[in-house]
Formats: sequence, structure tokens, C-alpha cells
Amino acid sequence: MTRGARRCDREDDVRMLVARTAADLASDPALEAHVAGCPACQDTLAIATWMRHLAAASISDAPLPDPAYLWWKAELLRRWDARQRAEAPLEVGERVQAGAGLSVAAALLVWLWRELPGAVSAPSMTLVTIAGAMCLVAAAAVMARAFRH
Repeated sequence: MTRGARRCDREDDVRMLVARTAADLASDPALEAHVAGCPACQDTLAIATWMRHLAAASISDAPLPDPAYLWWKAELLRRWDARQRAEAPLEVGERVQAGAGLSVAAALLVWLWRELPGAVSAPSMTLVTIAGAMCLVAAAAVMARAFRH
């Protein structure tokens, strides 16, 4: 309630004054001067005034939601959370597998490119290597987009 560990003997007076009316503070100039210089009483005044406004706030007469609906929604959220926790290792495994697959495909493509000069039909191997590289880049782009979400 007070800043730090400070406490003031006049906090109870400030609370009593606010409990009656906020205009009463102006009727007691000594207390008003004290509150202006006392951080503990300033906190007490602010909190007591806020609590008075909160108590005066009207409560809506809107009907409460159906308890069965609230239970259903809580159960749905609980199941969704349990599913998310259960699927988390699978999602990590999918990312590892996808990365390993792309790495192996890239290594295979590099090996194929190095073997290209000794190939029997060099123009067709060049086209196959270029098509493989394009597929590898497309697969990497699709995976990056899918794993970003």
C-alpha cells in the first residue's frame, strides 16, 4: 500500500476521510497539507479514492453465460493445449527430417555436378542437374514457408 516500507500514522485519517467523501479532504487543511508532503498518505489517498470509484461502479445486469458453455470451452482449450504439447516433439522431428533431406539432396546434386564432365550425354545431364537444383530450391522455399507458421 505504501511505497517502500514507509508507513504513516495519519493513513487511517486519510482512509476515513475518503470513506465519507473526497470533498472532505479540502475541509481539513492540516490533513491536506500533510498528504501533499507524505508519500505514504498520497498512496493511501489514491488507492482509497480508486476503491471508492470501483465500489460505486454499476454492475451490469447482463445474464451470465451458460455454465455448460463455459465448461465446454475450458475443456476444448485444455484438450487443445494437451495436443499442442504432445505434437511439439513431432514438429521438431519434422524440421530435422526436412533439413536432413534437403542436405542429402544438395550433397547428391553436388556429387552429380562433379560427375557431369565424365557423363556420356553431357547436355542431358546438365538439364537434369539444373532441374534438380531448381526442385531443391523450390522444396527449400516451401519448407521454409511451412515451418515459419
